[in-house]
Amino acid sequence: MPEVVVYTVAWCPYCRMAVQLLRDKGVPFEQIDVDGNREKRAWLREVTGQSTVPQIFVGGRSLGGYTDVAGMDRRGELDPLLAGEPA
Repeated sequence: MPEVVVYTVAWCPYCRMAVQLLRDKGVPFEQIDVDGNREKRAWLREVTGQSTVPQIFVGGRSLGGYTDVAGMDRRGELDPLLAGEPA
């Protein structure tokens, strides 16, 4: 199973929804709070091209935010990635 990392801030409703989606799927993940962490936020912008949170990574690959991942889930694309199957 690939490592799942979610970059969040505590006050963000989309972050809470992303975390809940992963919990509902029983996926172990690391949650990293980037509120006030300018270096980590700059890194996220550089790596993802996005300045928003959450940012969700599976196996080191950026999947985007909650809306992106929820869409992948609805299309049946998320579970194979979480299981470590090639995209």
